[in-house]
Parts: sequence; C-alpha cells; structure tokens
Amino acid sequence: MNLKNNAMIGFNSPKEFFEFYTSLGILHEWKIVTGKMNDRGERIENRGYVHTLRKLFKEKKLFRRMVSIAEIVSFLDEYHLLKRILVTLKKKLDPEQYTSLKIFLEYKIPYSKNRRIDIIFQYGKKLLLFEFRVSATFPNQSAMWQKKELELMIYKEFMMNYLPKDYQLYLYAFIGMPEYHHNQKIEKHIMYNKTNIDFFVDYMMTYLFDQLQRPEEFNLLKD
Repeated sequence: MNLKNNAMIGFNSPKEFFEFYTSLGILHEWKIVTGKMNDRGERIENRGYVHTLRKLFKEKKLFRRMVSIAEIVSFLDEYHLLKRILVTLKKKLDPEQYTSLKIFLEYKIPYSKNRRIDIIFQYGKKLLLFEFRVSATFPNQSAMWQKKELELMIYKEFMMNYLPKDYQLYLYAFIGMPEYHHNQKIEKHIMYNKTNIDFFVDYMMTYLFDQLQRPEEFNLLKD
C-alpha cells in the first residue's frame, strides 16, 4: 500500500528525509522558540524554504487553500523534532531496520473532509500515527494531549475503513515545548523535550520494531 500518494511528501528511508531537509537550505539550525506562530512566521516569510514548502503543499492538490505561515512554522518545528527522533532511533536499531522505516508528512485521509495526520511512520505492515503540538506552558499540556489523542483515535477509525485487515495501527501525541526565548536557552524545556524524545523512541522500538524497551510499563498485565 502506497501512502505517499496522499501525503504532502513521503520518504522511503530516514536518509531520504535528511536529504530533503538539507535541500530546504535552512542556513542556521532551526530553533523552537517562544511566541505566536504568526509572529515567528513573519521573520521567515520570504525565505526560500517557505516557498518550497508552499509549492509542495500546492502541487499535491490535496488541499483547498494555501498553507499559512503559521502552518509552515509548525512544519519546521516538527521537522526539527523529527531529526532528533531519528538520530536517537538510529542509535538503537540495526542498520537494516533503520533504513526500512518509511515516513510520510501531512497525510490526507480519504473521505475525512481534508483531515491530515502530521506524520505517519511505517515499518512493514505497522503504522504509527503521530501528532505534534508546541505548548509554551506546562499546565496546558494535559488538555492538549487529550485533544490530540482524540484526533488520533478519529484518524485511526477513518483509516481502518480502507487499510488491509492485517495492518496494525499505533497512535502517539507529542507535546513539545519552546526551547529558546530571545536566543536564551530554556534549560528545563530542553530537558523536557529530550526526555519525551527518548520515551517516544522507546515507544517506537516496542511497537514498531518489537523490541520491548520499558518492561516495567507492562507490570499491570502480569498475573
């Protein structure tokens, strides 16, 4: 099953994603910073990579409107996070498994009124649906998680209508935090994101690659 047809862009390996990211020509390392998405977007509105992403979005003809600058910023936050996830994952997997991981960005679900999944990870007949959001404050995250997890469950229901019966679907909502404020590091947010990246990689290892990482999580399943 080819998920690439309904995605803004798809990659047959992590290497292909890194090549795409490099091709965007982001001159300085992207940072997840504080501030509203539109305000952050104003600073990059005329950059070449913004035009590239808008062109990709338009060329697929999957969506009815031009992608907003706030969405572009969200994409770039997401790609920055994805790079870090893949670097961490590569350290844990053997090369064959790592290179077999497929990645699809902005996947539009058929017959869903243009609902899109941020990222789909595919390993064989296993799919991991991934939603991403940035929260500036810790107290808001519980509500964001619940909203994103509900969205993911709805997306899963839609996809089960047409996926082959032997496919397995897993869900993950990742709430990240801005790591910089006026070029100053926010150390506790950086540590928070790193911890969540490590946890998510363990989740991928356990469910996509059948390598149980945190057995203590399954203590309740024991007799």
